[in-house]
Amino acid sequence: MNKIKVLPEILANKIAAGEIVERPASVVKELLENALDADARRIEVDVEAGGKKLIRVCDDGEGMSPDDALLAFEHHATSKIRTADDLAAIQTLGFRGEALPSIASISRFHLRTRSRSAPQDSAGTEVVVEGGTIRSVKPIAWDAGAEMVVRDLFHNVPARRKFLRSNETELGHIVRLVTHYALANPETRFALSSDGRTLMELAAAKTLRERVYQVFGDRFLENLVEFAESSGNLGIHGLASRPHEQRSNPYSQFFFVNRRMVRDKVIASAVRKAYQNCLPAAAYPVVILFVDLPFDQVDVNAHPAKLEIRFRQQNAVHDLIREGINRCLLGVGGIPSYQHHAGCQEAAAGGLSTDASVAHAGLGSIPDGSSAPAAMDGLQRAFHYPFRDALQPPSRGVQNHHTMRLRPDLLLGAHIESSKPRFGLSAARILGQLQESYIIACDGEGLLIIDQHVAHERVLYERLAESQDRSSVERQGLLIPLTVDLAPHQMATFRRVLPELRRSGFAVDLFGSSSIVVRSVPAMASDFDCKRLLFEVLEGLDASDRTTDVKGIHDRIAVSTACHAAIKVNTRLTMEKMQWLLDELGRTRIPTNCPHGRPIVLRFSMYEIERNFGRV
Repeated sequence: MNKIKVLPEILANKIAAGEIVERPASVVKELLENALDADARRIEVDVEAGGKKLIRVCDDGEGMSPDDALLAFEHHATSKIRTADDLAAIQTLGFRGEALPSIASISRFHLRTRSRSAPQDSAGTEVVVEGGTIRSVKPIAWDAGAEMVVRDLFHNVPARRKFLRSNETELGHIVRLVTHYALANPETRFALSSDGRTLMELAAAKTLRERVYQVFGDRFLENLVEFAESSGNLGIHGLASRPHEQRSNPYSQFFFVNRRMVRDKVIASAVRKAYQNCLPAAAYPVVILFVDLPFDQVDVNAHPAKLEIRFRQQNAVHDLIREGINRCLLGVGGIPSYQHHAGCQEAAAGGLSTDASVAHAGLGSIPDGSSAPAAMDGLQRAFHYPFRDALQPPSRGVQNHHTMRLRPDLLLGAHIESSKPRFGLSAARILGQLQESYIIACDGEGLLIIDQHVAHERVLYERLAESQDRSSVERQGLLIPLTVDLAPHQMATFRRVLPELRRSGFAVDLFGSSSIVVRSVPAMASDFDCKRLLFEVLEGLDASDRTTDVKGIHDRIAVSTACHAAIKVNTRLTMEKMQWLLDELGRTRIPTNCPHGRPIVLRFSMYEIERNFGRV
């Protein structure tokens, strides 16, 4: 008896669907691409329960005849390619003829359509498919275009359905996807709604800048600069952020090749190289990038979901992107230079934290002199972290404090071994302040250098985290309530974390479909830009993030709030204020590191001081 069997068609279709449909956003992507290929100028997307219960995509494109409407549900039936040679120069977003039959095999699918070229008084066609089986076909009254409705996704594949995320997370992926294609097609009107709420309503725009303004607002747009470069038949254009506009994740990077949304390592690497001397290592710029090249110079048939591509001349693409963005950044002026040196990394690994000194200074590159290695050798032997065995700090290059990941072992709820000695600064005698940024002190063991901003952040973070646990965060009302416009993906995030924001001291409510109104903020952050603080919190808690535990969300909010409210560098402190800060730091549970893992205190021991002076 043969071991190898030909699978039943229904089972084979479900397996094929698994390669194309990962989540509800995958369905929206395929249906959106069909609409755009059909030359639609109006696209409406409605979802319920994050797309699990219902996905509806309606367009005014070319539509289909009755015969084509039926053929569309056959595997490998397509109007977009005819021969093998067509695969070498694909000009449409879709081309395989697999999307509709795959989606229909794992859902209850309704198609209503009429061809644009059909007589005005002709009927449209409705096709109903359930689990891959056509249930009914009938004529209906319908305008030109198509409406595709997908209900109960994965209803017959429960193993796949149980791996879907929360409704809010799945909605976040859909919002991001629609945002991508809205940016790539400004001439098309887009509308997106979820559970009856309008999330996006974008009229047709004439330019990319106009579309970016519609989606993200003027505050987002004012920090972007345009760029355009070309070389032969290869061209790039788009918008890139000024160096001071940074994000903690890559979700504000939008890459398109011939207006196809892509994830590509070559493009990502070129963008990173363009900003490498402008941004900290863990920060991401905002980039909306379009690459235009002949269709036969890119292979789009390299990934089941058509997200990854291959360039025939990837070095040329990489260099043009890097040089184009570099040239635009040079034109905006005032670019700080951050440089990574191997010696600094070695020093950090040996105990010297170059992160604090360079990142806080932020005034230029590290001097590159012939004496640096010798000096660095002495420093890396001299400096070490208190209790470094218990809390090893990261040994990476220069990083922006706001963009670093949280360290779970350094948050308030972390387990601290009782056998470890209690850290104390009670015996420290303050000597003064260095560059109005670092407190210099000494004790019986040697010299101490304390980062005043990170120290205060640790104090404020633990206070706020404890207040959150007691639901007793002190608030400060705003004299005039503040209205804040949010981008669609930020609004999706806001709806998800609204209860936690309120518990963390924000009195904030919805104000229309794309705005919120802030009436009070945590008292410790009342003197700071609460709009900027909210944006940072929402960016750190992106809607597609898998963080769902309430404690994790509270920690992120507490860290962002504490960072904004903490004493800044280049701030003169009195002796009394410095003493107060050291006393408060000594009372915290983890006084050695901030929640991101950066050190608060560096020690230069007496042994190392005497050793470097040749006394021992």
